[in-house]
Amino acid sequence: MKIGLALGSGSARGFSHIGIIETLLKNGVVPGVVAGCSIGAIVGASYASGNLRRLKKEALGINRLNWTAFFNPSFSIDGWINIAHMQMWLVKSGIWRRQKIEDLSIPFGTVTCDLLTGKEKWITQGPVFDSVWPSMAMPGVFPPAPAPGGGWFIDGGIVNPVPVSLCRALGADVVIAVNLNSDLLKRQDKLKSRHKKESEFTKMFNKAKKLLPTKKSEANKGKNVPEPPDFFETVSRSINIAQDRITKTRLAGDPPEVILLPKVSDIGLLETYRAEEAIAAGVKCAEAAMNQILDAVKD
Repeated sequence: MKIGLALGSGSARGFSHIGIIETLLKNGVVPGVVAGCSIGAIVGASYASGNLRRLKKEALGINRLNWTAFFNPSFSIDGWINIAHMQMWLVKSGIWRRQKIEDLSIPFGTVTCDLLTGKEKWITQGPVFDSVWPSMAMPGVFPPAPAPGGGWFIDGGIVNPVPVSLCRALGADVVIAVNLNSDLLKRQDKLKSRHKKESEFTKMFNKAKKLLPTKKSEANKGKNVPEPPDFFETVSRSINIAQDRITKTRLAGDPPEVILLPKVSDIGLLETYRAEEAIAAGVKCAEAAMNQILDAVKD
């Protein structure tokens, strides 16, 4: 019986995938097929390449000081991420440019989306790095990734945030899916309260706010009209809504044998410096569901 692992999208929340995989292995549950989307593609590629420990070390090395190096100081409208720094970090984490998916010891694939047609694309061959990068090209944060033969790819979370279907297509008999988007829309009050205390996150995007200022209309001048959300909050919230709706629809149509829901909704979209919290949440989630997992993977 091949155990498949479908690792969902969720940006910084996805470091919880590391804790989940570590807990599965600790309990003798060894995934033999991995499909990933966005951050799930990063963690899945590291596991399939035998580099999960390397990724964990690099993730835990991100702190509130060096975190800023991941961002483009010009805050270009093409994306806010420092592409060169991010790609270097991926390579250091074990996502190598020359290693091919065909040479991995287990089947692996990623999900991305064709920007021009809107079609879901599966990448199951070629360089591991070139399968991960298109899957994580989040609109507004990363620029689109060039597609072989022309066109552009964007984040796979737009079409299939938890790639159960790809996992089955790669040969999985039993699928353990990890959904990072289950309660994103239920805890906004807590998010707002916490972000007020973490001013360094807001400071990072002051320049972007100045590039895209919010102005009150002439009709509202002098009136007590609440200010609309800022640009980054709007983008983040919109992505959360889209992924929540798409995830529910896709999982209803192709339900996995086990679905894990780590409690990571209080971790912001780009708060990668909170990797330790995310990993711990993954461990806790997998441990709580271990009896269900063991029952599902019995021969």
